[in-house]
Amino acid sequence: MHVGDGDRFETNWKHTVEASYSHFVRGDLQNQIQFAFRKHWETISALIEKPISELRVLEVGCGRGSLSAYFADNGAECHLLDISPKAIKIAKGSFENYRLNGSFHIGDCLNLPFDGDQFDVVFSIGLLEHFEDVRRVIEEKHRVLKTGGLMFNYIVPHIPQNIQNEYHWFNEILETILPKSTELNKVEVFRSDDLSDRYKYILSELKMDNVFSTGVYPLPMISNSPSFPFTLLNENAEKLILKKFERILSEQKNGNPWFCEETRGQAIIVTGNK
Repeated sequence: MHVGDGDRFETNWKHTVEASYSHFVRGDLQNQIQFAFRKHWETISALIEKPISELRVLEVGCGRGSLSAYFADNGAECHLLDISPKAIKIAKGSFENYRLNGSFHIGDCLNLPFDGDQFDVVFSIGLLEHFEDVRRVIEEKHRVLKTGGLMFNYIVPHIPQNIQNEYHWFNEILETILPKSTELNKVEVFRSDDLSDRYKYILSELKMDNVFSTGVYPLPMISNSPSFPFTLLNENAEKLILKKFERILSEQKNGNPWFCEETRGQAIIVTGNK
């Protein structure tokens, strides 16, 4: 990570309305980001053989903690860590709102404040791509993972020609007719364009088993401001988008429709067992 990016993330968490949104929801989905996190949850939970309620789980760089909320809602012991005090405050508020249990830690992913061999699942969402030298982060996640435990890395690299590029024109129209929030003062942070080979190499050097990678999220973000923090459209528009997305995925007949080519999707996942 570039020097100062921690401060940049803290600025974004403090000064954007969208940062306070929770993407966890029970029951029916209300918008496209909730839809995406439900798919993330279905993807990671399918990789876990033990009952969720028996798991001790750590989310590194938790942000809002939306995926941790799914674990907590299914009975896991959840620990959430972020370097940003504001992010931890938002995650705590989300857990309290849904009456979920979790332990919250302000800390650095380069030096996790846990002993080794502590967690059944260690995961991150949108963290690793922000590091120029990512090895130390992965090594720390590996250190605190129990033998046999699952490391799940959801990575959002800079991929200019992915599915989003095909809808750039549509989002430009939305940007023209829908004013952006005056609160949307996002500070840019470093984002790598590395795909899975870089991460799989490190996992292999750590002698992890069952190393797997794929592109995921083969759908566009439809918005007048599709970059993080995501700006949602109105309720009716979001419901129309959900119906379209569900139809698109239902038409995929081979394998998991959430999986795709790495250069096609919004993100990649890289997983392995210790």
